Amino acid sequence: MKTFIRTACMLLAGAALIASCKPKEEITYYMTADKTAISDVAANNPSDETLVLKTNATTWLVLTPDWVTATPNSGQGSENGTVITLKIASNYKNESTDTAPRSSALKFSGSGQTLEVPISQNGHTAVIDPNASIGGISDLAEFEDFVKAVNSGEPISRWLNSEGEVELLADIDLGSYSTWTPIGNADKSGNGNNASNPEGIVFTGKFNGGGHTIKNFKPSALVEDGKTWGLFGATKDAVISNLNIEADVTLEAVSVADAGILVGTAYSTTIENVKVSGKLNIKGNQTDNKRFAIGGIAGFVYSIITDGVAHDSTIKDCVVTLEVSGNSGANTKNGATCVHFGGIAGFSTNSKDDARNHIENCTFNGAMTVSNGRCAGIVGAANYGTIIKGCVNNASMHNEYVNGREAGIACVIAEQCSIIDCVNNGNLATTDPKTTLGGLFALLNHDSCYVEGGANYGDIVCPIPVDDQGRQFRGLIGANFSKFDHVKGVKVGGRIGDSESTLVAATAANFMELIGYVVDGAAEKITELEFATK
Repeated sequence: MKTFIRTACMLLAGAALIASCKPKEEITYYMTADKTAISDVAANNPSDETLVLKTNATTWLVLTPDWVTATPNSGQGSENGTVITLKIASNYKNESTDTAPRSSALKFSGSGQTLEVPISQNGHTAVIDPNASIGGISDLAEFEDFVKAVNSGEPISRWLNSEGEVELLADIDLGSYSTWTPIGNADKSGNGNNASNPEGIVFTGKFNGGGHTIKNFKPSALVEDGKTWGLFGATKDAVISNLNIEADVTLEAVSVADAGILVGTAYSTTIENVKVSGKLNIKGNQTDNKRFAIGGIAGFVYSIITDGVAHDSTIKDCVVTLEVSGNSGANTKNGATCVHFGGIAGFSTNSKDDARNHIENCTFNGAMTVSNGRCAGIVGAANYGTIIKGCVNNASMHNEYVNGREAGIACVIAEQCSIIDCVNNGNLATTDPKTTLGGLFALLNHDSCYVEGGANYGDIVCPIPVDDQGRQFRGLIGANFSKFDHVKGVKVGGRIGDSESTLVAATAANFMELIGYVVDGAAEKITELEFATK
């Protein structure tokens, strides 16, 4: 019996030893979720998201970005799954504030296992009311949008200040533009002696430059027949003020056209305190006998009576400093249909009513080396209803055009036009004996026009012009006193001659002989002139 018991014990001990030597079964841990990612969560008032985590890890833990809260955020493994609720913070401030999309990941870990579930939330794009004002134009992109709005007929209220003006809030660099579509890109300018209204898109608002500068305005323009060109194309009942322009512009016309550095065609428009500087190259007109009106400020200026109310045009307190070069191209005329250039305005007229164009307190500096039919320091031609007052030309001029007209202030003063208290300091020269050249004007051309006050101190260099009737059209005040109401109180200075070496200085004894050609019977209308030096 003892032997049996001993044997049995030995067998049990062996079995136990064998059992203890057998390796334990290894556990394989896993961690899965029912979603591989959570995306496109709403920015504003996002709903809670859920995720089911399945794992046999003893315990697990989840780390979340600071804008996500997980409930529960830890627990024991469950092969049946644990439902985790994700509360996501709003990614929204207000309707008018942009917020960027954001993304991160939920990071689960436990029993040596990890799992990442990407999570992303949308941002908010501000809803911008295109008519809601932002107070002005702050950069090039806003300026470009403003131009597009005008030329597509859309509202411009976005850029209005509290005074109802489109206002520049910064300098604008247009150096990337080799060509330019004007603000107010009219289909037809309405250019003519008795002009009609422009057709198509016209700028009619108020533009305040805020003392800022349009820099690097350097386009070349070929102006199509009947069109108009400038920083602004056609303006009507508009106001443009307090702006500086740095320009280097080349202009050419196909046929009838207007062009100005600031405005091509200014209808019933006020332009005030604008300064233009730089260069202007005039290539003239591709067609003969078609007027091309060009100005340092405005090409064509016009005013009109509507329903008995005068809508005047005014250009005042402007300063233009330009180096002007070029010619008339194919245009060989010297009258109303030639190529006109004026340091301030090229051609000024109205519909022969009581409306007026006022060119006041403007100054032209620089130099003009040109060959075109009419060239003047202030206005190329004052055709009707134009009052030029308190203006000064300091620019020298050399014009080689054959049979042209050249003047310090205006080439032609016609019906209901006047020059008042204007001064020419520029030296004016031509190589052509047929060109009419005068210190203030080339031609007085209507019984209603007049000149009062002012002075000429510039030299006049012009080969002695003698026409087929023996008349000499050159003078320190004007070339031809033809038709006029009166000339009064002008100070006469400067020198005159057919070359630099033969200049004769005005003196108290001879100045009346040097004022210009006066038609028979008109001398009594010239009064109170006096010799003067600066």
